[in-house]
Amino acid sequence: MAARKVITIDDENYALTDDFLSNVLETAVEGACSYWADVNAENAGGEDEGLDGARDFDVSDYLEDENEEREDVAEARSLDAPFYTAATFLVSKDASQGGTLDLEGIADAIERIANQEVEVAPAIREVIIAAIEEDDPSEIDAEAADCIVQVGLFDEILFS
Repeated sequence: MAARKVITIDDENYALTDDFLSNVLETAVEGACSYWADVNAENAGGEDEGLDGARDFDVSDYLEDENEEREDVAEARSLDAPFYTAATFLVSKDASQGGTLDLEGIADAIERIANQEVEVAPAIREVIIAAIEEDDPSEIDAEAADCIVQVGLFDEILFS
């Protein structure tokens, strides 16, 4: 997808593609938030992918052949990955808490974290900024994706 969301960090603009944002959302949906939330995601086809619809992962998805270029691995991985457009995260212990985040919400949360508008561990902020600067969403690990979702939903980190 070619759509882009522009965010500003320290007066510098960065364009995040829908693919970048979907990858972050996928990381959150596929387990980063599972310790506090029940998740239901909507993919680009408009279909829901609840917990029963989660994909099976194969270790080969994450192994890199020494002879392959990094871009080739990322491209091959993206062809198999679902493209999430939104996800609903409901607090497991209280389903009245939580909500739905779309790609715009993910971009907004990333921008607020990067600009230090919310309190997040400095290491998490550094990981997110590095991913933005390198235009590599795979740099955003489960912990950072979880923080992005929590900031997007609650404006702060409630669960750790």
